[in-house]
Amino acid sequence: MILPTENEKTEIGELLLGATLDPHETMLFNAYFKHYASIICPGDTKDTAIEIETSALQRHADVLECAKSLYKRHASSRDEITSNWFPGRMSTMAEREHISRAIVSVAFMVDCNEKDYYPEVLHGEGQWARWKGNQSFADFLEHSFPYQRETDAGVTLGEKTSLKAWKLVKRYGIKIRGTDNLLEHLSYNPRERTLTIFHHVAYLRCHLRRSKDKSLDSGFTQSLSLKTLPPQLLFETLLSLHSILFPIANSGNKRSVSLLKKCIQAQDLDKELLWVEYVRPIPSDFTFRYWGKRLEKLQEITKRPPPRNSLVSWFERHASERNALTVAIIGLFLAALFGFLGVVVGVCQLAVAWLAWKYPQ
Repeated sequence: MILPTENEKTEIGELLLGATLDPHETMLFNAYFKHYASIICPGDTKDTAIEIETSALQRHADVLECAKSLYKRHASSRDEITSNWFPGRMSTMAEREHISRAIVSVAFMVDCNEKDYYPEVLHGEGQWARWKGNQSFADFLEHSFPYQRETDAGVTLGEKTSLKAWKLVKRYGIKIRGTDNLLEHLSYNPRERTLTIFHHVAYLRCHLRRSKDKSLDSGFTQSLSLKTLPPQLLFETLLSLHSILFPIANSGNKRSVSLLKKCIQAQDLDKELLWVEYVRPIPSDFTFRYWGKRLEKLQEITKRPPPRNSLVSWFERHASERNALTVAIIGLFLAALFGFLGVVVGVCQLAVAWLAWKYPQ
């Protein structure tokens, strides 16, 4: 499929972003349309050399029709939804997975075909992110984005100056990596020392406007009927970027601005990251219900910094209580040994001195 025209971008923006775009305003959504092209038109981009041909997606209008079907049938299973995308013929599993991954990715910025664990598995808390054939779309999203109930303590906005991105980079050697997959937001990979952030701020603002008049507590079912994700999830993502990692709106945060500009330029991230707009007011008692655990893990890193090199890492891995006791015992033995040898040497020196005095030459 060829890249969308300006008129087609306007239609895509109206349905998938909920924004009435003037042809000259589409540049504000360059990051989103680049992502759209990499998923729908991979043959016309440099992102991949392989493109699965499917008769269900021949035009951009077909993409929009499939998205409309997904919005309308979000309570149906994946198999039921995709069967309507291939009317009058059988489809292969590769076709169904390809088209469902493409539609979900451009409509909700979520990769629903992940077969492996996300980086949380390195912390012992892995989660599946695969939309099963007999699973409804709403149920898939609810399981992919765990929600901390009000009975849990949660993480408040509060003062989190230690989590500023420039501090994580400079003090703890962490690299910032942008992603198009909302599921990966704030995930930390200790092996690669990377913190992944969802950078599509323009997308977040547009979808927050779709539910601006709704309660922050609106769940997936109610939000999907509005063609969007829960406002709490979107709002948390926006706040984690502009109030915690890159608080560029606050005075005296030149380092945050400088690092953000470098990340945008180096990784071609959404330039709207440099513009702060929350869309809706921030509650005084705001609590992170979706990203709270990942923020807690980042706080743990600042309290217990990871080793900066392999040598320090090796020492830390072998610095258990058992090893420490063994080292202490060995040290005590060596101290006793060297003390004994010191006594022997002292006695020998005394004997030599006595012989020299007794039998002078």
